[in-house]
Amino acid sequence: MRRDLVVQVIVDYGDFWENFATPFEAESFINSNLDEYDLPQAVWLEDMRGNIKWGYDLVEDDAGIYRLVDQPVRNPGHLIRTTSN
Repeated sequence: MRRDLVVQVIVDYGDFWENFATPFEAESFINSNLDEYDLPQAVWLEDMRGNIKWGYDLVEDDAGIYRLVDQPVRNPGHLIRTTSN
């Protein structure tokens, strides 16, 4: 398997960071640790080489649970699409 297709979600709290296989796992960690860690500074998806694929915004729903929402692409001119993707 290509290493650039394997991704992980990084949750950055400033002093430390955690990595997760899925956004659902990251959401669960964030919501279950709000009392201890508060909200993270940033959350993003990266490949195993450390290339950031995109970022997430934290949005609180009506039930008071934080969800990860994909950030809009800010500069689509730099996206590179090849036939192997």
